[in-house]
Amino acid sequence: MKIINGYLLSKRFFVIFITLTLTTSCQDDFLEDKLLSDTSVDFLYSSPEGLESAVVGLYTLNRTIYEDNRLNGTIPLILQGKSDLSAGITGEVSLYSRLLWGASLGDYGTSEGLNAYWVYYYRIIDRSNAIIRGAENLTDIDEDRRNQILAEAKTMRANSYFILYRLFNNIFVTTEPTTPDNAFDQPQDKSSEEEIFSLLRSDLDFAIDNLSYTPEQFGRWSQGAARHLRAMVALWEEDYSEAAAQADAVINSGNHSLTTTQQVFEGDLNHSETLFAVNFEFQTIGGGSPHILNWNMVSSYAEAPGLVQSIENGGAGAGFISLNKYVIDLLNEDPNDSRRDSNSSYYIFEYEYNDETGLPAGKELGEPLDLYVNSETNQNEFMLYYRRQNPGVIKFFDANVEPTDRNHFKNIMIYRLAETYLIGAEAHMMLGNTPKALEYLNAVRTRANTAPVSEIDLQAILDEGARELAFEGQRWYTLKRTGKLFEFLLDHMNNDNLNESYPEGNPKNILREYMKNWPIPQQQIDLLGPNYPQNEGYN
Repeated sequence: MKIINGYLLSKRFFVIFITLTLTTSCQDDFLEDKLLSDTSVDFLYSSPEGLESAVVGLYTLNRTIYEDNRLNGTIPLILQGKSDLSAGITGEVSLYSRLLWGASLGDYGTSEGLNAYWVYYYRIIDRSNAIIRGAENLTDIDEDRRNQILAEAKTMRANSYFILYRLFNNIFVTTEPTTPDNAFDQPQDKSSEEEIFSLLRSDLDFAIDNLSYTPEQFGRWSQGAARHLRAMVALWEEDYSEAAAQADAVINSGNHSLTTTQQVFEGDLNHSETLFAVNFEFQTIGGGSPHILNWNMVSSYAEAPGLVQSIENGGAGAGFISLNKYVIDLLNEDPNDSRRDSNSSYYIFEYEYNDETGLPAGKELGEPLDLYVNSETNQNEFMLYYRRQNPGVIKFFDANVEPTDRNHFKNIMIYRLAETYLIGAEAHMMLGNTPKALEYLNAVRTRANTAPVSEIDLQAILDEGARELAFEGQRWYTLKRTGKLFEFLLDHMNNDNLNESYPEGNPKNILREYMKNWPIPQQQIDLLGPNYPQNEGYN
């Protein structure tokens, strides 16, 4: 279909696209890829080596959205900007927090930012379909080798369709790869939920049966990640027995365990808690282009007197978006919460004076910056606070780059065991198994050095998810699934003083319940069948 392949170019360029698929090599256990001059369609989809090369190309495509630094790196942060945990301070990403972008069919944020999600994930799906078809039709291949190729491609396809469904709702599914014969076919209608979830279940069940818990290279799909994703799908279907069973399997597998809060986001993320991460590596073939996630989410503290950019303070920061009062208050509920400690790899709550030449009178090196006040009404005061002193997110911080460099090659955590525990807690709670639900919830809490709880409900799980998983890209989905998105955004989005300061008006007055589904960008609607349904509220 026209929409599936790349940048919505005519499918007459089909052969050009697939000759850009990449092949694999291994160096220092990093998932790498390089372009072969002799790559051909026959090689890619009619030989085991070609199919394995094409699978590596899927991982490269899956990284693309995080490398997209248009709009000052906003595109991979749209979900964070639209969540109930963020404060949209300034810059392009704040326009999504303010609902100035991405909340209507005709705005630039929809045509540029939201459209990128549709394009990127349908591109992955199309290449996955081609790999799956090739592997299924190949005769001269060892069966285990075939199943490994199929399992990785099917997991990538399921993950992409699941993302698209949760964002756009009215999506179409196809398992047919693009060919010259179908290049100009137009989907005429959305797929039913049963069609969508039937494919998700089938793909992930196959992956679970054929993937190892310990893949040969870090960054590839594993059985643990496939089970985690299967549990997430089951929660959307309200199949709590399946969700609980899959979470239990990962937790009890012996292959994964929680690390310390200091270790979770340190280094390359290759540790026992990680289920799936997107890989980057500086100055390495196939290592990808840099992302600027950290720069958006760490305050511009070096604009304050007495501070210069440093590794200890989170490197280069612009302070465009960060933690809002709601999640800061949640993290402050227990004074022993290690997720806000100075050695935590999650958040940075204090920026320390480190420049003697500019030190304000009465301040000492190593003391926390405290020059600014988050005033309720004085915009000049609270904007200085938000830009320079507000707590930041360092889950994407690359400690190996110069502190003045906004371009980072930090691996990006996608799925991890702490979330599996929270999925399991919710599933067991819904099944009436309160002791197991509490066990799982308290595993996350005690790892963070917070007191265990003796009662559990959905609010407790959502609160712990906010503390633990903020800015990892899952919060918006969770609130939508549980029917809490509209309510929580009305209660918590941004901060009150920011909301009242936006010149276009308070976004709480703009927010509508139908915005739980993103608008299908107009350039996509134009390429679909004439009666293809736009999401409610955007016609």
